Amino acid sequence: MLIKEYRIPMPMSVEEYRIAQLYMIQKKSREESCGEGSGVEILENKPYTDGPGGTGQYTHKVYHIGMHIPSWFRSILPKAALRVEEESWNAYPYTRTRYTCPFVEKFSIDIETYYKSDTGNQADVFNMSATEKRQRTIDPIDIVTDPIPPHEYKAEEDTRLYKSAKTQRGPLQDDWIEEYKNNPGKTPIMCAYKLCKVEFRYWGMQSKIERFIHDVGLRKVMVRAHRQAWCWQDEWYGLTMEDIRQLELETQLALATKMAQFSQAEEATEANGDAPSPDKHQEVKEAISSMEAEEVVVRSGGETLQPRGVLTKQWSTSSRSSRSSKRGVSPSRHSISEWRMQSIARDSDDSSDEEFFDAHEDFSDGEEVFQKEISKWNSNDLIDKIEAESSSQQCLQPSKIHVLILVLHGGNILDTGGGDQNSKQADVNTISTAFETVMRVHYPTALGRIAIRLVPCPAICAEAFSLVSNLSPYSYDEGCLSSSQDHIPLAALPLLATSAPQYQEAIATVVVRANHVYTEFIKSLNGAVFSGQVCLIGDCVGGILGFDALFMTSCCASSLHASVLRNDTVSRRSSSSAMLDGGTLGKFDFEVSDFFLFGSPLGLVLALRKTVIPMLDVAQLRPACQQVYNLFHPADPSASRLEPLLERKFHLLPPFNVPRYQRFPLGDGNSALLGEPSALMMYKSLISIASQVSGMADSYTATNIANIAARWWGTKRLDFALYCPDALTAFPTVALPHLFHASYWESTDVVSFLLRQVKVTEFTPSKPREKWLRKRTLVKIRNVTANHRINDAVFTEDSQQVVTGRFMYGPLDMVTLAGEKVDLHIMTQPPSGEWVYFNTQVTNSSGRVSFAIPEKKRLGIGVYPVKMVVRGDHTCADSYLTAVPRGTEFVVFSIDGSFAASVSIMGSDPKVRAGAVDVVRHWQDLGYMIIYVTGRPDMQKQRVVAWLSQHNFPHGIVSFCDGLVHDPLRHKTNFLKSLTEVHMKIFAGYGSTKDISVYTSVGIPPSQIYIVGRPSKKMQCQFITEGYAAHLSQLEYSHRSRPAKSSSARMVLRKGSFGLGANSDFLRKRNHLLRTISSQPTPSSPTGISRSIFLKQKRAHK
Repeated sequence: MLIKEYRIPMPMSVEEYRIAQLYMIQKKSREESCGEGSGVEILENKPYTDGPGGTGQYTHKVYHIGMHIPSWFRSILPKAALRVEEESWNAYPYTRTRYTCPFVEKFSIDIETYYKSDTGNQADVFNMSATEKRQRTIDPIDIVTDPIPPHEYKAEEDTRLYKSAKTQRGPLQDDWIEEYKNNPGKTPIMCAYKLCKVEFRYWGMQSKIERFIHDVGLRKVMVRAHRQAWCWQDEWYGLTMEDIRQLELETQLALATKMAQFSQAEEATEANGDAPSPDKHQEVKEAISSMEAEEVVVRSGGETLQPRGVLTKQWSTSSRSSRSSKRGVSPSRHSISEWRMQSIARDSDDSSDEEFFDAHEDFSDGEEVFQKEISKWNSNDLIDKIEAESSSQQCLQPSKIHVLILVLHGGNILDTGGGDQNSKQADVNTISTAFETVMRVHYPTALGRIAIRLVPCPAICAEAFSLVSNLSPYSYDEGCLSSSQDHIPLAALPLLATSAPQYQEAIATVVVRANHVYTEFIKSLNGAVFSGQVCLIGDCVGGILGFDALFMTSCCASSLHASVLRNDTVSRRSSSSAMLDGGTLGKFDFEVSDFFLFGSPLGLVLALRKTVIPMLDVAQLRPACQQVYNLFHPADPSASRLEPLLERKFHLLPPFNVPRYQRFPLGDGNSALLGEPSALMMYKSLISIASQVSGMADSYTATNIANIAARWWGTKRLDFALYCPDALTAFPTVALPHLFHASYWESTDVVSFLLRQVKVTEFTPSKPREKWLRKRTLVKIRNVTANHRINDAVFTEDSQQVVTGRFMYGPLDMVTLAGEKVDLHIMTQPPSGEWVYFNTQVTNSSGRVSFAIPEKKRLGIGVYPVKMVVRGDHTCADSYLTAVPRGTEFVVFSIDGSFAASVSIMGSDPKVRAGAVDVVRHWQDLGYMIIYVTGRPDMQKQRVVAWLSQHNFPHGIVSFCDGLVHDPLRHKTNFLKSLTEVHMKIFAGYGSTKDISVYTSVGIPPSQIYIVGRPSKKMQCQFITEGYAAHLSQLEYSHRSRPAKSSSARMVLRKGSFGLGANSDFLRKRNHLLRTISSQPTPSSPTGISRSIFLKQKRAHK
């Protein structure tokens, strides 16, 4: 739901406005009704005594709006939905109006109006709650300065020119409101306060349609209507209410006569099926004009804007009665369209708030409750608001921009003309609102760190669409059922557009505009010191232009172009369409990290170029960015895949599914990296299937993976499939490009996915860098990397809370950071993202530091992220502090003994036992705290935690030995005894045969000691001999596990995996992908492949 409060000052008294408004409404209704597709019917006009506002006048009207809505939207609506019913309760100076639409149950417009004798300066005339105020946007309307479309301008309705002959008022100056304020009482003035709530709860279209209704159907109409009410005052001045009622009666009769012929024709059509009307040529003209119309959804004036009191049961009667009065019984186009709308509406219901984060209010008899997720909407300054988000919500200092997103907006392939600049900006505002909503709930530290800017692109498909639409076999017959289906080859439009001679000019235009937007951002206050990453978003058309612009920015573009021209003569005849001349198109002035495509047919365009130039290798057309993300809905006719162009066998591999936001707001833990074990297994099965189909043997080797990675456009998968309702496949194909294009901007699935890919810095040290306390420190740590670590700590709520860490440099602790400052930060209210500075300590001679949290700052029960930051170079170490109640139960796992299936002394990447993660998650789901113990030295903490994160192990406390020790088992025993001494209970233990003595010594019964290894009767334990899958079945079905007893601990323990909410992809890249690609000899691969892969990885990690 989109809520706005319009404030419309008028230079007249409240009593005069009542006459002016009613006169204007009846006159506009009579003049602007022209029959089918555009007109007004007045069904009722009678007084009431017990309704909104007390006593007033009730009117019931029907607006025919077929000629005033976009053709693509009209094609998916049932014919009965091309009319809007208005019920109005006029208890002046209070009015309320509600608009509904037959067969579109989740659509409504509710307008509440108060008329006051002021200039619009009252803060809260509607007595709204604090929640409602946050959702409302105030939008003032000025009848003098607000712009009027050129085709609607009339000199006789110009408030700057009009002067009344009867009252001698006017003309009005641009500052007329200030003049009236400075001279109170000299001339009358009043203000109409209109609270307008628009709701359109259907998948993919909500934001776009609600915004369209507000901007075009309400605001645009109100501006013109109120100008007319002022400029028509010589016609209404001096009239009485009796005169007005007489004019309304005459208008009602005139409209009934005018609409009678249309109503009779409609009845005959419903009685005879879909027989075409006799005046076919007139219908064709109206259909053509309706495709170009961008007019109002509701043709009403001032009175049609109303309030929010408690309404009578008349509210719900109009839509039901209109549905029951329909005489059509055949399941023709009407019933099919009705089913379409109901199907995507039901999808909205079934998924609850999975699709509509801003559209779930519960209407009751006395009040309306709104969700916090509804964001404020301001079409003019929303982006600036995001950039300058109040620092009070995050930290004391203003946040700096870390990610700049440039939106290359070219519209969809069916857009005509140059595109409306306001419409493009509105789409950017919509996705900005979605970003703000998701970040506020799940990524609070990202608020204010992302800037979004619009780069408008030419509508390159407009001419191709005009040409192809004229070639349709059914273009002449609007009455044929087939005309409602798609007979326009949509796939041909981008191919024709990119083959046109002016296409290269369009690319140059995009580059110039993008560089201009980037330059303006750098000149702005927020961008003055910008050093973050730049990402591009390209929609259906903008994605094609953006790709070619990035390819031209690539260093290999010109050489590749020359090579192709030398080796293929066909390309000489088609060079304008197949390849691009990067020498004349210009390049981006900035580096692009990630390129996101929204439903783009780029794959088709590249396939055409491959067809025209057989020698062309599509993989060599790599754009100048680190990663390409091709997001699309599977039912989108405009979209196409990219992966099969880079590796043919990938057509057998399904796209990577983007998780639903409402179910997995932080992701589902699945990695899209090419080197991920799951991806390698899928590729192995893909090779097997391809070999069976082709009959030719193919091998699965590391060389194959390395070759694919060397040609890939990044380190992750390229094709990402988004959710869409299955019922959309039954919609007219010609309407789908508009529908899907609108859905990307408001999709929280898309926004949360983007946030997980970009690197938004979540922590800024509170203390600036300082010189080292010891002069030798700078020399000692030169050319070595930090290997700091903090011990994970767990303590009861009433015990002393101490944080210890050690600060070393080099993988084997070659350099000790001694005598230097270290700052402690703790996130005291996770997951708010607000880090609180606690204290500063100086490391001792062994690089250790210890913080005792004072009693007044003692942490309550919960899991708290901790950071220790070195003051000299701002390197840091991360860990968790866990405060639990007494009696908390936990399950302990020996990492090497129970998880690792192979031996890896250096801890690089041992294999994980199948099913191990599921067993740990089973115990976590039962409410137990998870404890991981290992005999490895703490210098390997970063590698071990990265390994746990890589394999999505549930989060838990990890205990290491303090350096290299001779007896690691003693360390495990002492650590577990320290937990039992503070009244924590060990329920079960997993490990190898070496761990049996450890678990026995801390009191774990043999029935709860689970050992991986060869069975022995001498050992008192339970051996896992058939693998973790069988063991998990025994736990679930043999009642060998029970829920944890401490309910308070279950509520505070951190759920999820190590990788969720962290840079898990970075860990996987470093530990797995490089190992898979680089460690295997590849003598058959071209020279330089290993180095190129390494450089790509290095760029990705920056």
